[in-house]
Amino acid sequence: MLLPSQDIHTLCQPGPGQLINPYDSENLRGSSYDLTIGEEYYVGQDFSGTKLSTEKLEPAQAFWIPPHAVCFILSTETLELPKEISAKVSLRMSYIYAGLVLTSQPPFDPGYKGRAIVMLHNLSSEPISMRRGVRVATIEFMKLSSATTLNKVHNSVETIGGQLSRPLTSSLSDIANRSTAAQNQVQFLAGQMLMFAALIVAVLAVPGFFSFTGLLDRVNEQRTELSEQKKQLQDYKEALDAVRSRLDQKAGPAEAVSSGQSSSASGGNQ
Repeated sequence: MLLPSQDIHTLCQPGPGQLINPYDSENLRGSSYDLTIGEEYYVGQDFSGTKLSTEKLEPAQAFWIPPHAVCFILSTETLELPKEISAKVSLRMSYIYAGLVLTSQPPFDPGYKGRAIVMLHNLSSEPISMRRGVRVATIEFMKLSSATTLNKVHNSVETIGGQLSRPLTSSLSDIANRSTAAQNQVQFLAGQMLMFAALIVAVLAVPGFFSFTGLLDRVNEQRTELSEQKKQLQDYKEALDAVRSRLDQKAGPAEAVSSGQSSSASGGNQ
């Protein structure tokens, strides 16, 4: 069963076994409590080094979670769970709407004492601002039907550096970097192609520089002129044939008259 706000408030009163310390009633919800960003965080972006280095925050100091990066945040509050209570952390909705995802993590077992580490993944393409002291996650407390008899609890957490053994990065960040590199390469090649095309246009614009194009133009011009000359020659031939035909027609009767006169003259002589 989830603990209601009044039970959480009662368990958070100063004294031995205080459930949440420091406690602020302004962060209390109907059945949960809002955890705030503490003084230490770690953002993993690449494997540029082998040494893990966390960052410290001054009061109210801000920092950014880059696109596709993972981020570990240490809570301000220290938890001290009784033997009959476990707890589970979830992300506040405002950060979910911004594109952050809380990595699934097991609940805190009864008897745990220490801080909470919130592991976030920025799935958006924009950096997200965070600030020390701002509410980042919500913790819910579940009361068991009876107190546990086991003493197996999570190791107490006080720092992020004490939990991470090596630098950590997101595979999405690596994919995004590769994609950006490929896009830059494509843009570079596109620019080179444009420069090459501009150079070709400039070369072709120089008269006589690219003789092959000029030669083709001259050949086409010669072909046109030759075709026109052939047509004119055909016209001249047809006109000459017509003249010859008319001359032949006129020459036919004349030859007939001449032949008749020659025959008459021959008869008279006889």
